[in-house]
Amino acid sequence: MAKSGTRKWFSRRQEDKVAKTYGGKVSPSSGGAITDQGDVRMPVYNTLCECKHAGTFTKPAKSISLKLEDLEKIADEAWNESKEPMMVLSMYAPDSILADGDGEVNVSVRLMLDDVRGRTPAQTRLWSPS
Repeated sequence: MAKSGTRKWFSRRQEDKVAKTYGGKVSPSSGGAITDQGDVRMPVYNTLCECKHAGTFTKPAKSISLKLEDLEKIADEAWNESKEPMMVLSMYAPDSILADGDGEVNVSVRLMLDDVRGRTPAQTRLWSPS
């Protein structure tokens, strides 16, 4: 286990929290192996998740970077396994009104169409251009 308060410790804590929240499992290599991509696998939701974290106890986060190439990477990995891609961005920002009990602000990022797939237009109030 990583030393408490380090970036690695925060990242591992985030992966564990995402897995627990969504009923998934942390990938043993945390996305570091060709055969085990993504950070968290969520079979109930058929989703492969990539986790990104910013901030530490000594330097709380004010922002986090979201790059198109990171979204494309997890999408490609997920689609190769017939899964839906998801990214969870977490910032250690204990003074934020959005922070949870651990001082984290957690945001999940998914493709909008993945959220509405299988629902009727009345359920999702889809907007469509005229």
